[in-house]
Amino acid sequence: MKVMKFLVLVPFLTAGCANLQRSSSSGYGSSGVSYNDRSDRDAARDKSVRQTAYELGKDPNSLSEGDLQEIRDRQKVRELERTLSSKKEKEQYSKVLPWMKNDEEKASFLAIPSLEGRQAWINKHQIWDRSQAPHAEMKDLIETQDIAVGMPQDYVKKSWGDPLSVEVSGNPIYKNERWKYQCFSSSPEGYRKETRYVYFEGGRVVGWETE
Repeated sequence: MKVMKFLVLVPFLTAGCANLQRSSSSGYGSSGVSYNDRSDRDAARDKSVRQTAYELGKDPNSLSEGDLQEIRDRQKVRELERTLSSKKEKEQYSKVLPWMKNDEEKASFLAIPSLEGRQAWINKHQIWDRSQAPHAEMKDLIETQDIAVGMPQDYVKKSWGDPLSVEVSGNPIYKNERWKYQCFSSSPEGYRKETRYVYFEGGRVVGWETE
């Protein structure tokens, strides 16, 4: 049995399984917090860095300058995500989230102050074209009914079909989810049933496991 291991940051509350052929964004730190002295501020900052490092799958005790920049980018995204107030804003962001390339792109989109401005950004960057034309690697994976880290949810469905169940972690708009599949795979003893879980963050695969 081949298992890919990964870090799950937020517990899933339920379990649930369609035949296949082959997280929460609550933010870090709170607004309106008052600190008594510098040590309190440093402690809060350190906790925030550690939490974000874990979210990104990094060891908080061994961070390079590049890692710290990724952490700052992710924290900026989380801060901007909390500014989404209307249902339309949240729906718009949820739809484009799986097609964003990185946190820098997410922050650029979220920093635009209006719904109309964000729609213009979507059109300018041809976001919907990304969903219609997967690059060569993803296309090959779909054709061989396989998946990979970074694959958007829509491509996983094209490769493996609809999941038997979907569990959501945190706010649904952020697409931190666990999908459950079941299939029959060949073995020296014949065919046996396998259960596979695929984990998504921001609508993209971050890992999976097989039971």
